Amino acid sequence: MKVVTTARELAAEWEAGRRAGAVIGYVPTMGALHEGHLSLVDLARAECDLVICSIFVNPLQFGPDEDFESYPRPVERDLELLTARDTDVAFLPGWTEIFPGGERVLDDFGTHVSVPRLSHQLCGRSRAGHFDGMVTESLLFLNLVRPDRTYWGEKDFQQLRIIETLVADLRLPVTVVRGATRREPDGLAMSSRNKNLDPAARAISPALRKGLEEMRAQVLAGGPLPAVLAAGRERLGSLGFEVEYLVACEEEALTEVADVTGPVPVRLFAAARLGGVRLLDNIPLSGAHHG
Repeated sequence: MKVVTTARELAAEWEAGRRAGAVIGYVPTMGALHEGHLSLVDLARAECDLVICSIFVNPLQFGPDEDFESYPRPVERDLELLTARDTDVAFLPGWTEIFPGGERVLDDFGTHVSVPRLSHQLCGRSRAGHFDGMVTESLLFLNLVRPDRTYWGEKDFQQLRIIETLVADLRLPVTVVRGATRREPDGLAMSSRNKNLDPAARAISPALRKGLEEMRAQVLAGGPLPAVLAAGRERLGSLGFEVEYLVACEEEALTEVADVTGPVPVRLFAAARLGGVRLLDNIPLSGAHHG
């Protein structure tokens, strides 16, 4: 695996690949890699000739009270994991390589990109500007890597839909490939932040996934969706979760629904804090999708 740190070095890699007729696959990450990230690398490896993975903790998507400074950065371990998964190129740019002016917040950066119809619900309600920062940086990286295919996980489903919409609306010449949520043996969705859970919180954390599954079963058995969700919020709260949201939304538009009788696929979405750590999860409620 070749490690590059500048846009110039990266361009030399994808230009060589393009000249050789390679299909280029790209997996963007913020590091602290786990099997969820690595499953996307595996997908890219199976479908592409040249696999590029970036590691960059994007300051534009962190709010002033969020964990940018403390976000885990185990770079040596990450590189070992990528090497073991047969990654071709690891792109590890420094902060000023991407933001030469040293920008830390979106308002300091000259150009903003937004997908507003998908950015203000769910996580967007409590993380103002988060998705604008994410999508601005993601478009910048897509322009630097110039892949044929880019790989995104369903665990961050709102983020996935925003990237899919960005690509479709701006006619970007790249295919967005979805990767199913990867889970720990007890059902907890894999996340770089899981390591911040203390032992007591970690023992409780699988209840989020279990609760979503129970709610799905109740709704599919005929239970009224609003009542099922209200009971689910109360139950999670009794276990120690601080529920930010627990809702059912259409998959494509991410608009909340009150029932599942329509033809549009619906998912259950949850965000909750446990022991100070923010956990996300989602599962399909109707339609045929990944689990």
